[in-house]
Amino acid sequence: MPSISFNRATKGLIFLTALCSIFIIGRILLKGNIKYSFLSWNLFLAWIPLILAQISYHAVKQNYRLLAYLMLFLWLLFFPNAPYIITDLLHLKGYSQNILWFDSLLVFTFAVTGLLIGLSSLSIVHQSLELMLGKVQAWSAVISSVILLGFGIYLGRYCRLNSWDLFNEPLWFARRVLHQFKNPMAFKLTSTYGFVILGFYLAYRNFGPTQNTETKQIQLK
Repeated sequence: MPSISFNRATKGLIFLTALCSIFIIGRILLKGNIKYSFLSWNLFLAWIPLILAQISYHAVKQNYRLLAYLMLFLWLLFFPNAPYIITDLLHLKGYSQNILWFDSLLVFTFAVTGLLIGLSSLSIVHQSLELMLGKVQAWSAVISSVILLGFGIYLGRYCRLNSWDLFNEPLWFARRVLHQFKNPMAFKLTSTYGFVILGFYLAYRNFGPTQNTETKQIQLK
């Protein structure tokens, strides 16, 4: 059966997630309110594409092609949730200056963690696509995915659409998405987000950790 791998990169991301949790707890104790607690939910959503990417990779390795395609489709839907946390930096505006330093560090830590989770999942998906399609087609699929990622971030931040809206209200979701093709801002933000994330991915691919080494696997029942 397909499995989930806990390699060095994944363990590092778990450590960063724990650090984010400590920040949130510290913020609650410091100010006595739950502002920014929504970041914990956003970070939870960021982990979904990484888990789906892990499953798809091991499904490909074990020749479960149908499962691999299903996981890759779901991964594409949830992929924007990971780097989306970068846009949560907007929430720093208007807060008390005497704790702005702490809030800035808190949101920055969440944003970096979400971005690294997203880049890690994209790297694993890239490996899966290379096994399935070859290097050239895999790169084409990765670039297309990053463009769709940029559009997904735009839909989430400015149109307030969620991945599960596609399943809950598919017709309404489709109308909202199609309407955005008339909006010039959608193209500007999509291309900008996509370009930046692709740049981060190229850097991550060259300098980041290898994804499929020193793994400890948990078999899926």
